[in-house]
Amino acid sequence: MDKSIGPASAWPSDCWSVAVAPSPSVRSQRKAVLWLSRGEALILVLLLSFGLWAAIWGTIALLAIGGRW
Repeated sequence: MDKSIGPASAWPSDCWSVAVAPSPSVRSQRKAVLWLSRGEALILVLLLSFGLWAAIWGTIALLAIGGRW
C-alpha cells in the first residue's frame, strides 16, 4: 500500500500550523484591535449563543401566534 495516499498527504503541512499573534510592527498598523481573554471570549460566545436562541424562539412564537405554524 502506498503511504503517500491518505489524509496526511491531502493538505500541505503549513495548513495545520498554529496562528501566531502578529508582530508589534504589524499590530501598530491596525487601527482597532480587540484582544479578549479566554474568559471574556467565553462570555461573548455565550451571550451571542443565547441571543441567537432567543431570536429563533421569538420567531417560532410569532409564527405560532400568527397561526402559520
